Amino acid sequence: MAEKTFGKIIAAIIGLFIIFSFVWYFSLSDANVSITVKSGDGVSTVASVLKKNNLILSKKLFMVWARISKSENKIKPGIYEFTQRDGMFSILRTLKEGSKNVVKFTIPEGSNIKQTAEIIASKTGIDKDKFIKIASEQKLEGYLMPETYFVDPASKEEKIISIMRAEFDKKVTPEMYERAKEIGMSMEDVITLASIVEKEAVRPEERARIAGVFHNRLKKRIRLESCATVLYALGENKSRLTIEDTEINSPYNTYRRFGLPPGPIASPGIESIKAVLYPENTSSLFFVSAGAGRHLFADTLEEHIKNRNAVKKKNKDK
Repeated sequence: MAEKTFGKIIAAIIGLFIIFSFVWYFSLSDANVSITVKSGDGVSTVASVLKKNNLILSKKLFMVWARISKSENKIKPGIYEFTQRDGMFSILRTLKEGSKNVVKFTIPEGSNIKQTAEIIASKTGIDKDKFIKIASEQKLEGYLMPETYFVDPASKEEKIISIMRAEFDKKVTPEMYERAKEIGMSMEDVITLASIVEKEAVRPEERARIAGVFHNRLKKRIRLESCATVLYALGENKSRLTIEDTEINSPYNTYRRFGLPPGPIASPGIESIKAVLYPENTSSLFFVSAGAGRHLFADTLEEHIKNRNAVKKKNKDK
């Protein structure tokens, strides 16, 4: 008798559990929720996004299952759409397979608005001219953060621009704004100078020193004389500037104008921004390209002329 009673109780519990499971499942939303997984996002970051959107019950449980199933390093970047009814196992399986509803494009450091528009248009089919017009009107030269992006194939120009500007706001932290104040610069000026450093520095290890040279020239009220700003004024790429080029009447011509140009000439990467915020403590005021991405630095004009002549001789002897 006791065994029958116990059996009935177990059956009732199982029945209630099944009913509860059905009620719980159908109480979940079947609305699509879109999430973006970026390159470099770890399983913890992805789990946080899923939990924030109520797509999983527990962040810890998701991470534990990812570890058990050896999926931690197999999650692929992209744009995904899930519903609350998909469940943790199905979601993780999809994240490993990769999103098919995504277009990938990469914007290199030092790209200007026009170059950025051309890259995106070639990948997504957006209107290049419309992208340039919107970004220019919003004065976003320098603020479309170089990065690899994954976007919906149907994304319009405004949406992509918004995503790229949001990436800038994410990477340029409040601490960086505070540092800009410490060195007596606005963030606008930091980005402008960083864009010049980005175009002038070829080797990463020279960024901070080149930034230091430009800081020194600004403090001593010496023209920056950056070829990169002249090329921006000319609107073209040339391997060598002529004397006539450096005489172009443009606010971006730092051979003729003192101080910074009126705005960035390209979008700098985060490392160039950091180089401007934390420049090398150097006494150098000049640098000249020595080939292979290297530069020769000098404290005085006389030393600079020697370096320049040495480079000319080396090139002539080749």
